Amino acid sequence: MSQKLPLEMDGLPSCGTCNHSQISLVDKNTAGQLLCRSRPPVPFAIPMPTREGVSVQILTLWPIVQKSDHCADFDDGLDGEEPLTNGGAHDD
Repeated sequence: MSQKLPLEMDGLPSCGTCNHSQISLVDKNTAGQLLCRSRPPVPFAIPMPTREGVSVQILTLWPIVQKSDHCADFDDGLDGEEPLTNGGAHDD
């Protein structure tokens, strides 16, 4: 059974009403911003200078979203593709 997403007035689910959206309280760079936690955090690499040259540090971040953003997992069924639910799991 698929989980219903909360709908906004235009009929599309938004990040402002999603159960997977959370305000960041931890990281000083993202504090107070809305984060999407419906999928795993996104990894990225940062080159860091060292005495021996350059090393790479791997970090992960949750995507930053706006309250008015529409859910990326929402499928209106108009394109003929298999619909998705929260977290990207296919409907039964």
